[in-house]
Amino acid sequence: MIEETLQTLQELGLNKRESICYSTLLELGSSKTGEICKKTKIPSSKIYEILNNLMQKGFVSYIIKGKIKHYQASNPQILLNIIEEKKKKIKEIMPELLLKQKLSKKQSVEMYEGQKALFAVFNELIANAKTNEEYLVFSINEENKSKQINLFLRNITLKRKEKKLDVKLLKNMKYYVKEKHSKLKLRYTNFNLPQGITIFQDKVIILSWEKDPMAIKIESETFAKQLREFFLELWTVAKE
Repeated sequence: MIEETLQTLQELGLNKRESICYSTLLELGSSKTGEICKKTKIPSSKIYEILNNLMQKGFVSYIIKGKIKHYQASNPQILLNIIEEKKKKIKEIMPELLLKQKLSKKQSVEMYEGQKALFAVFNELIANAKTNEEYLVFSINEENKSKQINLFLRNITLKRKEKKLDVKLLKNMKYYVKEKHSKLKLRYTNFNLPQGITIFQDKVIILSWEKDPMAIKIESETFAKQLREFFLELWTVAKE
């Protein structure tokens, strides 16, 4: 128990000898330096330095009796005050710490060209997914599709199905066809949608199939969050 007490005092900012001295003074009450040295086994050459440090930290005070200083420990309630003061200081710097954490989060932009490269990007994205994770897609308009891209999208669809992802697809209303999809959830909107955008986890992939297929992968928690919120707002008013 004594060791635990000393350890706790050290965690609150006292060194080992200061902890021993304070704990001992709580037992002794008002005491002269000789009595403190005898009880603590701290050399007399060090005791004044330790007592001065404890006084500066608010753990010890003294009174003079017959021209001799008698030292006494402060009320242990001071420990709670120290903890509250530390909590207050932590709260003051917390906004700055959180901002540093936010700014340190990984952000990157990468560009890929060619069907093989694009398939590898989506394959990696889905491979790292967990069952039922939300996977959002702004569809490519039908007039911008080709046999090549349809085959590519079917392969991606099968990969998503294997992972049992929660896929939501938004399409333009002019391509409305009343049908049910077992592989995804589909809704239509009159809103002029951005095309070929996938939002998953903290990543956004922008797909283009003009001439040579290419994709831009943006890894950014903030950007992905903004696009996800935009998508889901449209989703709530879109037609099934």
